[in-house]
Amino acid sequence: MSTTYYDGFEGEPELVLRDNHRAMVFWNGYFVTILNSILKTEVEKGGMPEVYSRQEGWYDEPWPIEDIPLTINQLRAFDLDKAEGTETLMEVLPELIEDIIKFLENAEGQVFIEYD
Repeated sequence: MSTTYYDGFEGEPELVLRDNHRAMVFWNGYFVTILNSILKTEVEKGGMPEVYSRQEGWYDEPWPIEDIPLTINQLRAFDLDKAEGTETLMEVLPELIEDIIKFLENAEGQVFIEYD
């Protein structure tokens, strides 16, 4: 299980991206920033951004990502200029997004997001 994007945030909310064989853990603050930025773009709003904006989905139980190609397109639409946060946060986000995209592109079986 990769925890690179959660190290240093122990004790704070985390998200786990999981398929049949792998898991990636990252700080919830990164994910909130990514989703808020995506909501400010012109990309299709279904899937994760829609579920996030309604405060549903992965908060109560593991949530399946039904449309991986849509999710990848949404992540690729991330615009750092539309994101808000510290300089350190902004330095991490592009790399985290690329790692999430790679995870999704190489997923084996159903992918879930879990809030912890």
